[in-house]
Amino acid sequence: AGHHRHWGRAPLETMGGNGSKVAAAAPPSTDDQQLVAQAAMLEAKMRAELEVRTQAMTAEFEDQKQKLAEQQVRNVLSLEKTEAASLEAQIAALKAQQYTPKNPAARCMEEEGACLKCYQEAAASGQGVTAFLECRAVVEAYSLCAKASTGSVP
Repeated sequence: AGHHRHWGRAPLETMGGNGSKVAAAAPPSTDDQQLVAQAAMLEAKMRAELEVRTQAMTAEFEDQKQKLAEQQVRNVLSLEKTEAASLEAQIAALKAQQYTPKNPAARCMEEEGACLKCYQEAAASGQGVTAFLECRAVVEAYSLCAKASTGSVP
């Protein structure tokens, strides 16, 4: 009959002819010692290989983590540039829409001059209010020019 082997210690029972228990553990055989030594060496070698692989995988993980962080920074910067460009475009569009009153005096110099000349002549004529009423046409022309230059007349 067979018997079970326990690494590093001798079996407590034997399955020999009478099945009696051994009173004291027998010293391990040379074969058993060699097997235990080989198993220990194999385990140490596997642990060392596992450690090397673990370190390599950890380094690769850290490298990938760093690359991902760098990509996220690039994405955020790109998004900020895109948003900044969009804001600049919106600002430019708003500035283009802003109402900027035009200077009617700069545009209607001729009409203004005609008004002043008419009023000066009316004052010098000595005819009073009646002379000023004759300036109505040049005053209307000046008014229309001023309204047109400010955009208040279609």
